[in-house]
Amino acid sequence: MSSSGAPVGPALPPGEYIELPEIGRLFVRRTDGPPGSPTVVLLHGWTVTADLNWYPAFEPLSQRASVVAFDHRGHGLGLPTRKFKFSDCASDVLAVVDALGIDRFVCVGYSMGGAIAQMAARTAPDRISGLILGATSTNFRGRGLRAVRFALLPVVAAASRLAPVKLRYWGWEQTVFNVIGTNIGRWAQTEVLKGDPQAMLDAGTELFNFDSSPWIAELPMPIAQVRTLGDKVVPDYLQQELADAVDDISVYSYRGGHASVVTHFDSFWDCLSKALDSVGVPAYSQPESRGAPDQSSTEASR
Repeated sequence: MSSSGAPVGPALPPGEYIELPEIGRLFVRRTDGPPGSPTVVLLHGWTVTADLNWYPAFEPLSQRASVVAFDHRGHGLGLPTRKFKFSDCASDVLAVVDALGIDRFVCVGYSMGGAIAQMAARTAPDRISGLILGATSTNFRGRGLRAVRFALLPVVAAASRLAPVKLRYWGWEQTVFNVIGTNIGRWAQTEVLKGDPQAMLDAGTELFNFDSSPWIAELPMPIAQVRTLGDKVVPDYLQQELADAVDDISVYSYRGGHASVVTHFDSFWDCLSKALDSVGVPAYSQPESRGAPDQSSTEASR
C-alpha cells in the first residue's frame, strides 16, 4: 500500500496522454526498443486493462521491439463511450499509431483484444505487418450452456441501460469483490474497477456477435496463435477453430488457464517469443533468464 492508502502495483513503463483528432484524449504507454526494431501494439482482454493484462510482458518485449499499449474504450483509462463497439476500438488502434507517427506495426491481441486485432487488420491490412492472437478465436459463442449464457448478454446489457448509474456501479463492484476478488490482488481489483460497467456488458454483446471466420483467411499478413490449453474462458475447441481458419498460421501452445498470460508468464513468454519470430520481430537481444520453459509447452506450425 502507498502512503495514500492506494494499492501499489508492479513497475510499469512511462505513459502519457495523447490527442486523437476527432476522437479524444487517451493515455498511452510506450517504450522504445532496440534501434531499428519494429513496433508491437498490445491489445488487452475483456474487463481488464492494458497494465493488468500485459505488465509482465513490457520489459522483456521492449528488449526486441518498441511497445505501445493502451486501454480500450470503457476499460481503465480508455476513452469514454456511450456504446462499446469493436469497430470503434479497431479505429482507435489506427488513430493511436497515427498520432505516434508509426507507419507499420505488429498487433498482439489477447482474448477480446484478439478480436479487435483481427478487425484492425481487416481495416488496414497495409499497416499491420504481423498478427499474433492469444487465447482467442474467430467467434466466442461456443455451444451448449456457454452459448445460452452468451445469448443472454445482449438482453442483460439492454436492461442495464434502464438501471440507475449508481446501481450499475454497485453491481459491478460486487462482482469484482465477490467473484474476481478471490483470485486477484488489491491492485488488480482497482484496475478492473476503473472500467465502465455498461461498457463491460456492451463488450460482451460484441463478443456474442463477433465472427471473423468468413474473412480471416483473406488477411495478407503472417498470423501466429498462442493457445492456452485447458482454458475455460476461451475453450480449446474455440481456439482450434481459429487454427483451422487460416491455412498457414503458426501455432504455439502451452497448458494454462485464461489468466496464465500473467500467472504462468514464463510459459506464455516462451510461446510469444516464438510467435514474434514467426511474424518478423527478431530477438535483438536475449531477455534476462526467466528459468526453464514449462514442460507442457509445445510448438506446432501450420
